[in-house]
Amino acid sequence: MHNKLKDIFSDNTIELDIIIQFENNEACNKFDEALKIVWGEGKAVEVKGVTAIETFVRDGNAAYPLNEHKDIITNFIVAPSHDAISFNPKTKYGDRTISFRRYHTTKETIVETNENDVVYIKMRFPESPSTITFTFRVQPQFAKTTLDIIGSLDAAIALVDTFVDVDNAKESPGEYVFIDNAKDYLRAHELFYSRLHLLEQELKMTFEPKKISEPENDRKEIEELFLLLVEKKAIRLNGKLTANESTGITMQAGYPQPEIGNELSIMYLHENKFMVCGQEISVHTVSILFNAIVKQIEENDDGSKRILYDDTDSRPMYISYMGFKTIDEAEQERKIIMEHKELYVNALTLNEHMKDVMM
Repeated sequence: MHNKLKDIFSDNTIELDIIIQFENNEACNKFDEALKIVWGEGKAVEVKGVTAIETFVRDGNAAYPLNEHKDIITNFIVAPSHDAISFNPKTKYGDRTISFRRYHTTKETIVETNENDVVYIKMRFPESPSTITFTFRVQPQFAKTTLDIIGSLDAAIALVDTFVDVDNAKESPGEYVFIDNAKDYLRAHELFYSRLHLLEQELKMTFEPKKISEPENDRKEIEELFLLLVEKKAIRLNGKLTANESTGITMQAGYPQPEIGNELSIMYLHENKFMVCGQEISVHTVSILFNAIVKQIEENDDGSKRILYDDTDSRPMYISYMGFKTIDEAEQERKIIMEHKELYVNALTLNEHMKDVMM
């Protein structure tokens, strides 16, 4: 009589059998090669030439069929098995959970995040004690908002700190150069997207993350807009101005008239168009041209005078400007501009401002 209690309390392992059929020996050999790559490198490999797959559950001598695939198999991929793990780094926005999948090769254990995460992270832990390999990729196109990007970058920075022994880093700083570079890169991106978010708030508009997958394309314009509209700073134009005989201004009658050799500070308004993340932004700028020396004065037919100017090698001309969201704000600045003259005189160039936010 069959012993049912023995079956219930048996510790025999249930085995899973898989039978794979190939169209020829070459396809079978390719399968063997794929297994070596999966075990050795942890990479998924597609195998051509698989014609059928049968699976069985085996209990002792008994085998029970589960699935049978004999239809046309178009994609057969061999990949490492993996399990799920997570880390909970503490960030300045609170605790954050980063989920990984973990799999093993013959030489190392690999953990990586989902390939569509905002910050994709992959870490390799060798079987023998050695250096952890940390790689990452910033993918803003997978975020819903700029705040999602900022939070993901901050979590990645906190995760790096989790795996770095601060005391060892101080004793052997050379071994941690890459880690420091990685953190600097992540911090620069976090600063960039933080500024972009503040710009969104100032302009009361939203930038779609999927349109900022190449921040390098918009970086200078975003930095310029941030300095002008959020930080309210003056910016000095890069490079030396080129003056020639056609450069000039018109002075209306009734105003104090300059003389040849006088130094002028010339103010003017202009509307600039910026294209950021597919959206056009208008900024009204108030500019001052400094160190212009009157070179020639011409009388116009209407009684006004045209002033031609140039500069000297020792005191080259330059332009500094501030930006405003509306023409009314720009007009107000124009009326009191000399009260803020020092802001324009001491303005840094955009490149000088960006030294601390380079990516």
